Amino acid sequence: MPGGRSDALGRAERSWKDLDQLIGPLSDEQLARPGRDGWAIKDHLAHLAAWELSLVALLEGRDRSAAMGVPEAADLDTDELNGRLFTLHRDLPPAGARALLERANDQVRTALAGLSDDDLQRPYAHYQPLAEGPSSADPVVGWVAGNTFDHVEEHRQLIAEMIP
Repeated sequence: MPGGRSDALGRAERSWKDLDQLIGPLSDEQLARPGRDGWAIKDHLAHLAAWELSLVALLEGRDRSAAMGVPEAADLDTDELNGRLFTLHRDLPPAGARALLERANDQVRTALAGLSDDDLQRPYAHYQPLAEGPSSADPVVGWVAGNTFDHVEEHRQLIAEMIP
C-alpha cells in the first residue's frame, strides 16, 4: 500500500506504462477479439477507465457510480456493476477504449496532484460523507491503490494471457 502522493502517482504511472507497452503494438482486431470470458482487451481498458473515473469522483466528493456512467449502480454488488460497465462499453471501438483510459489516467493524475500526503491518509468518509460501513474509516490511499496500479496490474495479467 502506498503511503504518499508521489509514491501512489509513481506506481500508477509505472502500471499505466507497463499496460501501454503490452497493448501498444496490438491491432484493433486484436483489441476487439473476445477472450474466453467474452471480454475483449478493449473491454478491459474501458473497465479500468470506469473505475479510475470513480476514483476521481470519490476524491472530488461526487457520485462514484454516476462518474462511471452507471448512476443506478449504488445498490449493485461489484460483479453486477462490472456487468453493467461491460454492457455500457461493449460497442466502444478499440480507439475509443484507449482514449477513454487515457482521459481517465489524466484525470487521476490531476486529482492526485491536488492532494497532499495527509489528504491520502484521510478516511474514505472524509471524501464521501454519506458512506457507511467499516471501510469508510479506512484511509483513501487504499482506494487509490485499488483503482489504479493494483487494478491495472490485475487486468494487465489477464490481458497478457489473451495475447497469442
